[in-house]
Amino acid sequence: MVTSFSNSCASLLPKERRVYPKNPIHLPAGMDIHGWVQTKKEQYPNRLRVYDLDSNSYKIQYFRRELTSIGSFISCAAYLRQTNTKSIEMLEMISNVNYADYHKSIIPRGGELGPMNERERTEILLPCIEEFLIAPQSKE
Repeated sequence: MVTSFSNSCASLLPKERRVYPKNPIHLPAGMDIHGWVQTKKEQYPNRLRVYDLDSNSYKIQYFRRELTSIGSFISCAAYLRQTNTKSIEMLEMISNVNYADYHKSIIPRGGELGPMNERERTEILLPCIEEFLIAPQSKE
């Protein structure tokens, strides 16, 4: 019996499909990117990692609270940059279905990087980004 395996390799969607479709994101009145990111850090103290890149951009990684059916977490990451005094853009979005435990501050230790196709973009990446963007009402 001969078995053949396909060595196809998936790749991330093109850059233009990993940009937030509702860009620009309008900031609350009187707030710049730094104040907005600080508010997000307070809103998600255990589920958000923030990395300063330069004077008006950040990289964020957000962990969803909800576990997948196989017991893993979904996180999403993106670059944020202030485009003018009233808005920011979200670029280079990726998702990661991983086995990290955000309660222990363990950063992803393996997983599936995506989105690899439009379905993953719609079902995994965008819901994660939308959850992150929910305006603060109360802490976790």
